[in-house]
Amino acid sequence: MMMANVIGHKQPKMILQNALAEGRVAHAYLFHGPEGVGKTTLAKAFANTLLCREGTGDACGECSICRRFAKGGLPDFFLVEPQGNNIKIEQVRELQKTASFKPYEASRKVYLISRAETMTRDAANCLLKILEDPPPDTIFLLTAVNPYNLLPTIVSRCQLVTLGKVPQQEIEQFLSDNNRGDPETAVLLATLCNGLPGKAWSMAEPDQGLKTRELVFQLYERIKKGDISELLKKAEEFEKNKEIMPEVLEQLLLWYRDQLIWKETSDKSLIINIDKIEELKTDSEYKDKSYLIKSIQNILEAKMQISRNVNFRLTLEVLMLRLAECA
Repeated sequence: MMMANVIGHKQPKMILQNALAEGRVAHAYLFHGPEGVGKTTLAKAFANTLLCREGTGDACGECSICRRFAKGGLPDFFLVEPQGNNIKIEQVRELQKTASFKPYEASRKVYLISRAETMTRDAANCLLKILEDPPPDTIFLLTAVNPYNLLPTIVSRCQLVTLGKVPQQEIEQFLSDNNRGDPETAVLLATLCNGLPGKAWSMAEPDQGLKTRELVFQLYERIKKGDISELLKKAEEFEKNKEIMPEVLEQLLLWYRDQLIWKETSDKSLIINIDKIEELKTDSEYKDKSYLIKSIQNILEAKMQISRNVNFRLTLEVLMLRLAECA
Protein backbone atom coordinates (compact mmCIF):
# COMPACT_ATOMS: atom_id res chain seq x y z
CA MET A 1 0.00 0.00 0.00
CA MET A 2 1.75 3.15 -1.23
CA MET A 3 1.16 6.59 0.23
CA ALA A 4 1.13 7.96 -3.32
CA ASN A 5 -2.08 5.98 -3.89
CA VAL A 6 -3.88 7.44 -0.86
CA ILE A 7 -6.43 10.00 -2.02
CA GLY A 8 -5.87 13.60 -0.88
CA HIS A 9 -3.80 14.75 2.14
CA LYS A 10 -0.89 16.09 0.11
CA GLN A 11 0.70 18.05 2.97
CA PRO A 12 0.54 15.27 5.62
CA LYS A 13 1.98 12.77 3.14
CA MET A 14 4.81 15.15 2.31
CA ILE A 15 5.65 15.63 5.99
CA LEU A 16 5.73 11.86 6.59
CA GLN A 17 7.82 11.19 3.50
CA ASN A 18 10.31 13.93 4.43
CA ALA A 19 10.67 12.44 7.91
CA LEU A 20 11.55 9.09 6.34
CA ALA A 21 13.93 10.57 3.81
CA GLU A 22 15.75 12.61 6.47
CA GLY A 23 15.81 9.85 9.11
CA ARG A 24 13.64 11.84 11.54
CA VAL A 25 10.91 9.26 12.17
CA ALA A 26 9.21 9.76 15.54
CA HIS A 27 8.43 6.81 17.80
CA ALA A 28 4.67 7.63 17.82
CA TYR A 29 2.21 9.37 15.49
CA LEU A 30 -1.42 10.32 16.03
CA PHE A 31 -3.53 10.58 12.86
CA HIS A 32 -6.66 12.56 13.61
CA GLY A 33 -9.57 13.92 11.58
CA PRO A 34 -13.27 13.34 10.83
CA GLU A 35 -14.75 9.85 10.51
CA GLY A 36 -14.21 8.63 6.95
CA VAL A 37 -11.45 11.09 6.04
CA GLY A 38 -8.82 8.36 5.56
CA LYS A 39 -6.90 8.19 8.86
CA THR A 40 -6.49 4.42 8.94
CA THR A 41 -5.81 4.23 5.20
CA LEU A 42 -2.94 6.72 5.42
CA ALA A 43 -1.63 5.17 8.65
CA LYS A 44 -1.52 1.73 6.99
CA ALA A 45 0.26 3.17 3.95
CA PHE A 46 2.80 4.85 6.25
CA ALA A 47 3.24 1.59 8.18
CA ASN A 48 3.94 -0.23 4.91
CA THR A 49 6.47 2.45 3.97
CA LEU A 50 8.19 2.20 7.37
CA LEU A 51 8.57 -1.56 6.91
CA CYS A 52 9.50 -1.62 3.21
CA ARG A 53 12.98 -2.97 2.42
CA GLU A 54 13.74 -0.11 0.03
CA GLY A 55 13.72 2.49 2.83
CA THR A 56 12.67 5.39 0.62
CA GLY A 57 9.89 7.96 1.06
CA ASP A 58 7.20 5.46 0.01
CA ALA A 59 6.60 1.73 -0.11
CA CYS A 60 7.93 0.05 -3.25
CA GLY A 61 5.06 -2.43 -3.49
CA GLU A 62 7.43 -5.06 -4.94
CA CYS A 63 9.67 -6.39 -2.17
CA SER A 64 8.77 -9.46 -0.09
CA ILE A 65 7.70 -7.30 2.86
CA CYS A 66 5.36 -5.17 0.73
CA ARG A 67 3.83 -8.28 -0.80
CA ARG A 68 3.26 -9.86 2.61
CA PHE A 69 1.91 -6.60 4.00
CA ALA A 70 -0.64 -6.48 1.17
CA LYS A 71 -1.77 -10.01 1.99
CA GLY A 72 -2.05 -9.27 5.71
CA GLY A 73 0.59 -11.77 6.81
CA LEU A 74 3.56 -9.62 7.89
CA PRO A 75 4.66 -10.56 11.45
CA ASP A 76 6.19 -7.12 12.13
CA PHE A 77 2.91 -5.24 11.63
CA PHE A 78 0.26 -5.33 14.35
CA LEU A 79 -3.26 -3.91 14.09
CA VAL A 80 -5.09 -3.20 17.35
CA GLU A 81 -8.82 -2.49 17.00
CA PRO A 82 -11.68 -2.16 19.51
CA GLN A 83 -13.16 -5.40 20.77
CA GLY A 84 -16.81 -4.46 20.97
CA ASN A 85 -16.93 -0.81 21.97
CA ASN A 86 -13.46 -0.50 23.50
CA ILE A 87 -9.79 -1.31 23.25
CA LYS A 88 -9.22 -3.23 26.46
CA ILE A 89 -6.23 -3.40 28.77
CA GLU A 90 -5.64 -7.05 27.84
CA GLN A 91 -5.02 -5.96 24.24
CA VAL A 92 -2.49 -3.32 25.29
CA ARG A 93 -0.74 -5.78 27.62
CA GLU A 94 -0.39 -8.18 24.69
CA LEU A 95 1.02 -5.28 22.66
CA GLN A 96 3.48 -4.57 25.48
CA LYS A 97 4.58 -8.20 25.47
CA THR A 98 5.16 -8.50 21.72
CA ALA A 99 6.80 -5.07 21.53
CA SER A 100 9.67 -6.41 23.65
CA PHE A 101 10.65 -8.86 20.89
CA LYS A 102 13.02 -7.96 18.08
CA PRO A 103 11.61 -7.46 14.56
CA TYR A 104 11.13 -10.77 12.78
CA GLU A 105 11.62 -9.85 9.12
CA ALA A 106 11.71 -6.07 8.72
CA SER A 107 14.13 -3.61 10.33
CA ARG A 108 11.45 -2.42 12.78
CA LYS A 109 7.98 -3.24 14.13
CA VAL A 110 4.90 -1.08 13.63
CA TYR A 111 1.74 -1.05 15.77
CA LEU A 112 -1.40 0.61 14.41
CA ILE A 113 -3.95 1.37 17.14
CA SER A 114 -7.20 2.20 15.34
CA ARG A 115 -9.82 4.37 17.08
CA ALA A 116 -7.43 4.94 19.98
CA GLU A 117 -9.96 7.15 21.76
CA THR A 118 -11.96 3.97 22.56
CA MET A 119 -9.26 2.70 24.94
CA THR A 120 -10.45 2.14 28.47
CA ARG A 121 -8.76 4.23 31.14
CA ASP A 122 -6.62 1.27 32.22
CA ALA A 123 -5.66 0.50 28.62
CA ALA A 124 -4.71 4.14 27.99
CA ASN A 125 -2.54 4.26 31.12
CA CYS A 126 -0.85 1.03 30.09
CA LEU A 127 -0.11 2.43 26.63
CA LEU A 128 1.22 5.62 28.17
CA LYS A 129 3.86 3.63 30.06
CA ILE A 130 4.98 2.07 26.78
CA LEU A 131 5.14 5.44 25.01
CA GLU A 132 7.15 6.92 27.89
CA ASP A 133 9.81 4.26 27.43
CA PRO A 134 9.30 2.92 23.89
CA PRO A 135 11.06 -0.30 22.84
CA PRO A 136 13.82 0.10 20.25
CA ASP A 137 12.95 -0.25 16.54
CA THR A 138 9.23 0.11 17.27
CA ILE A 139 6.82 2.72 15.88
CA PHE A 140 3.30 3.36 17.21
CA LEU A 141 0.61 4.79 14.94
CA LEU A 142 -2.66 5.88 16.55
CA THR A 143 -5.85 7.07 14.87
CA ALA A 144 -8.61 9.11 16.49
CA VAL A 145 -11.48 11.33 15.42
CA ASN A 146 -10.77 13.77 18.24
CA PRO A 147 -7.37 13.80 19.97
CA TYR A 148 -8.92 15.56 22.97
CA ASN A 149 -10.71 12.32 23.81
CA LEU A 150 -7.31 10.79 24.56
CA LEU A 151 -5.16 11.31 27.64
CA PRO A 152 -3.25 14.59 27.14
CA THR A 153 -0.07 12.77 28.15
CA ILE A 154 -0.55 10.29 25.29
CA VAL A 155 -1.16 13.09 22.79
CA SER A 156 1.95 14.94 23.99
CA ARG A 157 4.11 11.91 23.21
CA CYS A 158 2.85 11.64 19.63
CA GLN A 159 3.57 13.67 16.55
CA LEU A 160 0.18 14.89 15.32
CA VAL A 161 -0.87 14.23 11.74
CA THR A 162 -3.96 16.33 11.02
CA LEU A 163 -6.13 15.17 8.13
CA GLY A 164 -8.58 17.61 6.55
CA LYS A 165 -11.38 16.97 4.10
CA VAL A 166 -10.57 15.93 0.53
CA PRO A 167 -11.60 18.11 -2.44
CA GLN A 168 -14.75 17.00 -4.23
CA GLN A 169 -13.02 16.59 -7.60
CA GLU A 170 -10.46 14.19 -6.14
CA ILE A 171 -13.21 12.06 -4.61
CA GLU A 172 -15.08 12.00 -7.93
CA GLN A 173 -11.94 10.77 -9.68
CA PHE A 174 -11.27 8.24 -6.91
CA LEU A 175 -14.76 6.75 -7.28
CA SER A 176 -14.54 6.67 -11.08
CA ASP A 177 -11.09 5.04 -11.04
CA ASN A 178 -12.42 2.31 -8.75
CA ASN A 179 -15.67 1.73 -10.67
CA ARG A 180 -17.88 2.89 -7.81
CA GLY A 181 -20.89 3.80 -9.93
CA ASP A 182 -21.39 5.73 -13.16
CA PRO A 183 -20.00 9.29 -13.61
CA GLU A 184 -23.28 10.90 -12.51
CA THR A 185 -23.38 8.81 -9.34
CA ALA A 186 -19.71 9.63 -8.64
CA VAL A 187 -20.50 13.35 -8.79
CA LEU A 188 -23.49 12.94 -6.47
CA LEU A 189 -21.61 10.84 -3.91
CA ALA A 190 -18.63 13.19 -3.96
CA THR A 191 -21.01 16.05 -3.18
CA LEU A 192 -22.95 14.24 -0.47
CA CYS A 193 -19.92 12.87 1.39
CA ASN A 194 -18.73 16.36 2.40
CA GLY A 195 -15.04 15.73 1.75
CA LEU A 196 -14.91 12.27 3.35
CA PRO A 197 -13.76 9.62 0.84
CA GLY A 198 -14.48 6.76 3.25
CA LYS A 199 -18.09 7.90 3.48
CA ALA A 200 -18.35 8.18 -0.32
CA TRP A 201 -16.94 4.68 -0.68
CA SER A 202 -19.45 3.16 1.76
CA MET A 203 -22.34 5.10 0.24
CA ALA A 204 -21.53 3.50 -3.11
CA GLU A 205 -22.40 0.08 -1.68
CA PRO A 206 -25.82 -1.12 -2.95
CA ASP A 207 -27.35 -1.33 0.54
CA GLN A 208 -25.66 1.72 2.06
CA GLY A 209 -25.82 5.49 1.64
CA LEU A 210 -28.07 6.04 -1.36
CA LYS A 211 -30.60 3.51 -0.09
CA THR A 212 -30.58 5.25 3.29
CA ARG A 213 -31.02 8.55 1.48
CA GLU A 214 -34.21 7.32 -0.16
CA LEU A 215 -35.52 6.39 3.30
CA VAL A 216 -34.81 9.97 4.34
CA PHE A 217 -36.88 11.41 1.50
CA GLN A 218 -39.73 9.02 2.29
CA LEU A 219 -39.57 10.26 5.86
CA TYR A 220 -39.52 13.86 4.65
CA GLU A 221 -42.72 13.31 2.64
CA ARG A 222 -44.47 12.20 5.83
CA ILE A 223 -43.12 15.27 7.61
CA LYS A 224 -44.53 17.53 4.89
CA LYS A 225 -47.94 15.92 5.23
CA GLY A 226 -47.85 16.29 9.00
CA ASP A 227 -48.77 12.62 9.35
CA ILE A 228 -48.09 12.28 13.09
CA SER A 229 -49.16 8.66 13.51
CA GLU A 230 -46.97 7.55 10.60
CA LEU A 231 -44.02 9.56 11.91
CA LEU A 232 -44.31 7.95 15.32
CA LYS A 233 -44.36 4.55 13.62
CA LYS A 234 -41.17 5.52 11.77
CA ALA A 235 -39.54 6.41 15.10
CA GLU A 236 -40.43 2.91 16.31
CA GLU A 237 -38.94 1.37 13.15
CA PHE A 238 -35.73 3.35 13.48
CA GLU A 239 -35.36 2.17 17.06
CA LYS A 240 -35.00 -1.35 15.69
CA ASN A 241 -32.35 -0.17 13.20
CA LYS A 242 -30.34 2.30 15.27
CA GLU A 243 -27.10 1.90 13.33
CA ILE A 244 -28.42 3.83 10.31
CA MET A 245 -29.78 6.73 12.38
CA PRO A 246 -26.63 8.92 12.33
CA GLU A 247 -26.67 8.83 8.51
CA VAL A 248 -30.45 9.40 8.37
CA LEU A 249 -30.15 12.52 10.52
CA GLU A 250 -27.13 13.73 8.55
CA GLN A 251 -28.97 13.39 5.23
CA LEU A 252 -32.07 15.04 6.68
CA LEU A 253 -29.92 17.90 7.98
CA LEU A 254 -28.36 18.41 4.53
CA TRP A 255 -31.81 18.57 2.94
CA TYR A 256 -33.05 21.29 5.29
CA ARG A 257 -29.74 23.07 4.86
CA ASP A 258 -30.17 23.03 1.07
CA GLN A 259 -33.67 24.47 1.37
CA LEU A 260 -32.40 27.33 3.50
CA ILE A 261 -29.44 28.02 1.19
CA TRP A 262 -31.67 28.00 -1.89
CA LYS A 263 -34.26 30.25 -0.23
CA GLU A 264 -31.56 32.78 0.63
CA THR A 265 -29.33 32.61 -2.48
CA SER A 266 -30.92 30.60 -5.34
CA ASP A 267 -27.34 29.57 -6.11
CA LYS A 268 -27.24 26.07 -7.55
CA SER A 269 -23.48 25.78 -7.01
CA LEU A 270 -24.02 25.82 -3.23
CA ILE A 271 -26.51 22.94 -3.23
CA ILE A 272 -25.46 19.49 -2.01
CA ASN A 273 -28.51 17.46 -3.14
CA ILE A 274 -27.92 18.47 -6.73
CA ASP A 275 -30.11 15.72 -8.18
CA LYS A 276 -33.15 17.04 -6.25
CA ILE A 277 -32.94 20.64 -7.39
CA GLU A 278 -36.48 20.91 -8.81
CA GLU A 279 -38.04 19.49 -5.65
CA LEU A 280 -35.83 21.79 -3.65
CA LYS A 281 -37.05 24.86 -5.53
CA THR A 282 -40.69 23.92 -4.99
CA ASP A 283 -40.38 23.09 -1.29
CA SER A 284 -38.26 26.10 -0.35
CA GLU A 285 -40.83 28.50 -1.84
CA TYR A 286 -43.47 27.81 0.80
CA LYS A 287 -41.12 27.19 3.74
CA ASP A 288 -40.59 30.01 6.18
CA LYS A 289 -36.95 30.87 6.85
CA SER A 290 -37.45 30.72 10.62
CA TYR A 291 -38.98 27.23 10.30
CA LEU A 292 -35.96 25.98 8.30
CA ILE A 293 -33.52 27.40 10.83
CA LYS A 294 -35.48 25.91 13.72
CA SER A 295 -35.66 22.55 11.96
CA ILE A 296 -31.89 22.51 11.49
CA GLN A 297 -31.44 23.31 15.17
CA ASN A 298 -33.84 20.51 16.13
CA ILE A 299 -31.98 17.96 14.00
CA LEU A 300 -28.62 19.02 15.44
CA GLU A 301 -30.03 18.71 18.94
CA ALA A 302 -31.35 15.22 18.18
CA LYS A 303 -27.93 14.18 16.81
CA MET A 304 -26.27 15.40 20.00
CA GLN A 305 -28.81 13.64 22.23
CA ILE A 306 -28.37 10.34 20.42
CA SER A 307 -24.56 10.62 20.60
CA ARG A 308 -24.95 11.03 24.37
CA ASN A 309 -27.14 7.91 24.59
CA VAL A 310 -30.21 9.86 25.71
CA ASN A 311 -33.49 7.91 25.29
CA PHE A 312 -33.40 7.04 21.59
CA ARG A 313 -37.10 6.54 20.94
CA LEU A 314 -38.15 9.66 22.83
CA THR A 315 -35.52 11.79 21.06
CA LEU A 316 -36.80 10.70 17.65
CA GLU A 317 -40.45 11.14 18.55
CA VAL A 318 -39.84 14.69 19.77
CA LEU A 319 -37.87 15.47 16.61
CA MET A 320 -40.62 14.13 14.33
CA LEU A 321 -43.27 16.16 16.13
CA ARG A 322 -41.20 19.35 15.97
CA LEU A 323 -40.42 18.97 12.27
CA ALA A 324 -44.07 18.25 11.42
CA GLU A 325 -45.40 21.08 13.56
CA CYS A 326 -45.00 23.85 10.98
CA ALA A 327 -44.19 21.84 7.84
